[in-house]
Amino acid sequence: MGDAGLACNRLYRIPRRSTFNIKLGKVKPMPEDAVRVAPDAAKVLFENDRIRVLEIKLKKRQKMAMHSHPANLVYSLTSGKMKSTSSDGKVETMKMKKGRVGWSDGGSHAVENVGDSASATLVIEMK
Repeated sequence: MGDAGLACNRLYRIPRRSTFNIKLGKVKPMPEDAVRVAPDAAKVLFENDRIRVLEIKLKKRQKMAMHSHPANLVYSLTSGKMKSTSSDGKVETMKMKKGRVGWSDGGSHAVENVGDSASATLVIEMK
């Protein structure tokens, strides 16, 4: 790993107390990709054979249509409030706090920024 790897681990260490879980509906056989569904909101920052990193920026009241993610880690770049509707119709409102990390086993959902300001998150999808 070397010194560079150790420095990187120290730099990005995230406290355990700032985590949350995100539950999505089951992935459908032909899932819609977030970037294809909402190219104005979702942007690929990095991709290789193991992960894909998305930046999701939603304006106040902006919606993203139903889309799917594989297992992923979500990092909140801003604080805000999001409404997530899973493919089975379950609605969940989540308060997102800047710097918090969440895990999802993957699935399909539509989202809406129901907060008072724009929101930004990083989604690190596993392959």
